[in-house]
Amino acid sequence: MAQFVALAYPVIAGNEGKARDFVSDVKNRHKEFEKSSKNRKVKKEAWFLQQLPGSSTLIIFMEADDVAKSISEFAQSQDSFDVWLKQSAKSITGMDFSMPREDPYPELLLSHGF
Repeated sequence: MAQFVALAYPVIAGNEGKARDFVSDVKNRHKEFEKSSKNRKVKKEAWFLQQLPGSSTLIIFMEADDVAKSISEFAQSQDSFDVWLKQSAKSITGMDFSMPREDPYPELLLSHGF
């Protein structure tokens, strides 16, 4: 049975345009993105930019066979596309995606239709 998660990452102030450009680049490299997702058994993924008063957040929704394993495999991957993806995301969020997550996954409060 598939698992899903929504993860939130802060966007460094003023990097909203950079985030949009990054996603444009990912879309242009869709074959590499699809290969990366397939390697990690990610079934679905959606990225959102949430602008709030005073800050912005990158929200990533992911569905996979094993979410924690998929995230861990991505963190450890040395594939050139994955390395580029992690470096680009770090320049937008300030977070190092090559390091294992130390914070807990979000608490699911409500699920309907999944």
